[in-house]
Amino acid sequence: MKVQGSRTSQNLKRRLVEGLQVLTGEGILSGSGHLSARVPGTETFLINPRFAGVLAEPKDICTVDFSGQRIAGKGPIPSETPIHSVIYRSRPDVGSVLHCHARYSILLGLLDVGLIPLNREARLFADGVPIFPDSHGINSENLAQRLAETLGDHYAIFLRGHGCVVTGPGIEGTCISAIQLERACQDQLQLMSFTTPRPLSDAARGRVNARLENPYRAWPFLLYKHKVRSKAQIRASIKTLKEGEHY
Repeated sequence: MKVQGSRTSQNLKRRLVEGLQVLTGEGILSGSGHLSARVPGTETFLINPRFAGVLAEPKDICTVDFSGQRIAGKGPIPSETPIHSVIYRSRPDVGSVLHCHARYSILLGLLDVGLIPLNREARLFADGVPIFPDSHGINSENLAQRLAETLGDHYAIFLRGHGCVVTGPGIEGTCISAIQLERACQDQLQLMSFTTPRPLSDAARGRVNARLENPYRAWPFLLYKHKVRSKAQIRASIKTLKEGEHY
């Protein structure tokens, strides 16, 4: 069991590092921000330490329990680790959490109109993206609890003037969601400069979690685009749907 658990942990650490590299390449992360992943069957999660995520190696990734205490890894862990620990405790459906300071998400989060599901990227968040009014760093249990209450059962939340928090069923799905959120924010802001954006007629279709649990097209493309893995490695790991099968 220990060997199997070790393999699971190493696999998660590798995927977390790949996620950090993709998010940096897409402009979602810079020198700050943190990505985490729940360790299945435990009350712990993995998170990148408090330095630029793109520089992290699997050996650098820290293990933290749901009380926010580092139990493995050199550290230091990010000051806003409470965001992750509180969300994991309150949302069993969440397998990965990202906090970032993406530019267009910050800008749109300053507007009361919020995100409008105007295209396929924004439709992923058709259930809404609430706005947390406090722009301070979420570095305490109390602030993190308030954030989690505002997030509710949504998949993302804007932190007014600060950034955003994005959740998903796993590392890859969370990364893709964050990328699509940032693109949707950019599109909406550009559209608002000359017209009033309107939601898609089928915006209520919303999110398909299965597509985020196995993003067999989007994630391999991103790994290849940012040279995170070789083409052969990527092709070997793709789990395509059966012919005629759809999400």
